[in-house]
Parts: sequence; structure tokens; C-alpha cells
Amino acid sequence: MAEKINKGNKLNEVITKYPQTRDVFIKHGMPKYVSRLPSETLEFFCRMHRVNIEQLLDELNRAAGLAQDS
Repeated sequence: MAEKINKGNKLNEVITKYPQTRDVFIKHGMPKYVSRLPSETLEFFCRMHRVNIEQLLDELNRAAGLAQDS
């Protein structure tokens, strides 16, 4: 299994590797249409958009198919 997405990952790298995560970022405040993907860390994204980091990581890992279902 691939390494899970974590708070140190950069937003642009996550979306490039896992395009299906883009909708999660849009849901949490990223503009739908951007000419260049932000290179901020997920931790910074969460602070700027007032998103719970654990919730975002859970949603991203599920969207990317990296979450283990209990």
C-alpha cells in the first residue's frame, strides 16, 4: 500500500498524484478554477481555510484510496 497523505504533503503534489482529491480541496475552500495549483502544505491550507487537519487527511486518504476501512 502507498504511503498515506499527511499534513506535510504539498497541495499541488497531492492533486497531481491523486487527481480525485481535487474535489475534497474545493469542498474546503480551494477555488474551483486555478491556473496554478498552490504549493502550500496541507497543514497551512487547513489553517488558512479553518479546516480540521485530521478530517481533511481522512477525506483525502479515502478519496485517494489509501484509507483502511475498519
